[in-house]
Amino acid sequence: MKIENASISWLETGLPYSNKFNDVYYSAESELAESEYVFLHANQLGQRWSDEKNRHCFTIAELGFGSGLNFLQTVKLWQNTPKRPDRLHYISFEKYPFKKSQLSRIYERWPGLFEQSKELLREYTDHSRGCHRIRLGTDITLDLYFGDALEQMNTRMLGSCPPIQCWFLDGFTPANNPELWNEEIVQLIARCSDQETTLSSYSVAGKVRTALKNAGFEISKLDGFGRKRHMLFARKLSPQSEEPTPTIREKPWFILPKPQHAGKTAAVIGAGLAGCSTAYSLAQRGWQVTVYDSGNKVADGASGFSKLALRCRLFNTDSYEAEFFLHCYLFAIRQYRKLKREQDIPWNDCGVLQLEKALNKRSPLQQHKLKEIYSEQIVQHLSKAESSTLAGAVLAGATWHFPAGGYMQATSLCQSYLNHPNIELQLGSHTQSISKCEQKWSLQLENCKNKTADIVVIANSHSAVEFEQCQDLPLQVIRGQTTEVKCNESSSELQVVLSGERTIFPATDGRHLISASYANNADLQSISSDNSNNLRLAATSFEESDCLENTPLTDRVSLRCNSADQLPVVGPMPDLKKMKIHYAALSKNARSKFDSVGHYLPGLYINVAHASNGLASCPLSAEFLASYINGENLPLSQEAINSLNPSRFLIRDLQKQKIKFND
Repeated sequence: MKIENASISWLETGLPYSNKFNDVYYSAESELAESEYVFLHANQLGQRWSDEKNRHCFTIAELGFGSGLNFLQTVKLWQNTPKRPDRLHYISFEKYPFKKSQLSRIYERWPGLFEQSKELLREYTDHSRGCHRIRLGTDITLDLYFGDALEQMNTRMLGSCPPIQCWFLDGFTPANNPELWNEEIVQLIARCSDQETTLSSYSVAGKVRTALKNAGFEISKLDGFGRKRHMLFARKLSPQSEEPTPTIREKPWFILPKPQHAGKTAAVIGAGLAGCSTAYSLAQRGWQVTVYDSGNKVADGASGFSKLALRCRLFNTDSYEAEFFLHCYLFAIRQYRKLKREQDIPWNDCGVLQLEKALNKRSPLQQHKLKEIYSEQIVQHLSKAESSTLAGAVLAGATWHFPAGGYMQATSLCQSYLNHPNIELQLGSHTQSISKCEQKWSLQLENCKNKTADIVVIANSHSAVEFEQCQDLPLQVIRGQTTEVKCNESSSELQVVLSGERTIFPATDGRHLISASYANNADLQSISSDNSNNLRLAATSFEESDCLENTPLTDRVSLRCNSADQLPVVGPMPDLKKMKIHYAALSKNARSKFDSVGHYLPGLYINVAHASNGLASCPLSAEFLASYINGENLPLSQEAINSLNPSRFLIRDLQKQKIKFND
């Protein structure tokens, strides 16, 4: 997932020059004026934003993010346009991104874009392949795809994304960078467009015009900027193409239905990390959300551990799972930093050290493989001496260092999510059942009048199986017990989160939290042997076994939720009974083909099974779910979305003939 950054030289003008493509990034006349002329004015953005039919969300896509000049100019115009849609969604593709330090130097040339560039720099990530979702302010979303444009465009779940309304084609010239202008990319552009889509570019090369015409665009030549004679403008005339039939036949159960809801009221069941983050992402999009929880306080389940650690779940191979957890980690970091600025949440980015040999014993992490996959901004391998110096204590061995990781109290995080004015919290409200009532969903609450909402999101961890609609999901209950001990003179020097056979947190109020035991049962009683094991195993992270006190002060038992394949369960809730009948042929032939899509329960969604990764995986999972519900472009790849889909377990069981049918 590592990528190559832009290789540049600096011209006397102070502008960058691409060593890779032997080309300039910008016109020597005026890069600002050219960007405004070719992209903003040609596509009549200000006028279109004022149009009443574009009131929900306006989406722009770009090939060639470069230094982000077009994006910054677009944001400034957006902010200066009083009458505009509710949200701006900007999607950009870049194979060789600039480093932050390079951007800082370029932005010094553009004082008029100071506010916009400052905010982008604060959130910008300059490494790792895939979609980096960046939220700017309350109404601007930037999806920045790093990697080969064709590959990244093909990862998107196009059938579930709304059309792009405007395209900026701003890569290096077709002569120097032909891959970015080929027929296949242009056909994908067409698939992502509809008859309202416009497109502009500085290039009027014949190859580009021909490809666009073949894809159904009407081409016009406009006067070019400065010394350039012409520029290109195009409009898509044909309707948006349908999802191809072969895709439906191959995996119809993963074709997501178009969300249908009469209004924008949501009921979220569960006030833990999954529920509160989902409520927050929906509320940011104008939904009126009520969060119901049977407990008497937020984060009363596994989210209620006094501290949770944030680190990236690592893999030895480059895969969609590895990319999903990487981007969960990066999105969570951006969100927590933002919430710390806005609400002063207790996010501590002290870093995390994971003992090299303590975890992943079935599939040990291999240094050479991780170095090939992950950027050093994500994880670094440190020797025993380096690790001990960083930790402030002599450790038992070498470690993996997550420099941007840290820890937080989940209760405080959940409360910060719920502080949004569009969210109402109802504690002590046990939801006994849910049912569809005409166009709305009805929640049958214990000792309370039934409540209704346009949509329902089930986010109550392992308790989801108590609902009839979810009872066939293979959710696992994982018992975990944490232990607190008094810090001593030696342990008080611990400066980072230390993860080995157990996780040890830096001292707070003279105490260390040790987390957590692991057992496949639902016993909520404290077990003294678990405290003893926690202390014993925590001590193995240090060279000296007496580095930690060995007398427990307090403990806490919580139940975490995992799935059968150790991935979260996030997405629209399938009608499992109908799906079982509909795809019964898979139990006889796992390669059976189907012409129709699967069955889902309109307006019912689920977000559970984050296990011990919830601090990392909940924010982006919630963002994906809210984007899908709100009819937006999605921040996850098609493979990642499929791997989270609740229908996956039923399909696998059918294909493996684990489900039998009476002839």
